[in-house]
Amino acid sequence: MTSTYLNKIQELIRSLEAMPNLTVCNAEIAPPATDAAIATARNYAAYRLPAGVEEFYQQMNGLRLEWEYVGEVPDNQTPDSGAIHLLPIERIFGSWKDVTWFDDFEGGDRFKAVKPFDLFQSEACAAFYQEPDAAPQDAVYFHYFGEDLCATGYSFIEYIDRLIKSRGYLYWQLSLCADTQKNSEVRQFRERMPILFPDFSADAFVPRTSHQ
Repeated sequence: MTSTYLNKIQELIRSLEAMPNLTVCNAEIAPPATDAAIATARNYAAYRLPAGVEEFYQQMNGLRLEWEYVGEVPDNQTPDSGAIHLLPIERIFGSWKDVTWFDDFEGGDRFKAVKPFDLFQSEACAAFYQEPDAAPQDAVYFHYFGEDLCATGYSFIEYIDRLIKSRGYLYWQLSLCADTQKNSEVRQFRERMPILFPDFSADAFVPRTSHQ
């Protein structure tokens, strides 16, 4: 893999900054992950990282991007915004105790296998799924902390492709989940994206698997 994804994300940031009715609140691309950071992640991941992860993180070890639309918004919709928080690779496959799971009440470890990598909101993330003593699955999940888990059926690189196309529009991940197609967040995403970004196509944002 060349610097394709770094270039695409840099271009994404430039395009957002150029929009007259949109404010980029935060845009930080971390330097490439070190060999030591990748080795740490690989050790946590039972020596097999999900497909595409290592190659992506060799270009950047995380991304923070937040934007807000400051133009007119329909009365029945929340203000348009976007948020991306790709975590450093060495953080992803470590312990998420007291974040995604807890051991001080019955059933608290239900989401112990969830390993967030895009912590775009304090209460929700895109994540990998890794059972104890096993390598993580390649497929990406959507997780609402303590409540819900959705298998999208999309790989990490497929997720990144859609992340860029979605511009990180808040809760765009729900468009990949079969059981959330009628949610207000998904409806707003599908309605507002073509208005904000005329080149947007919803064709890439369809669920592949059912709720888990």
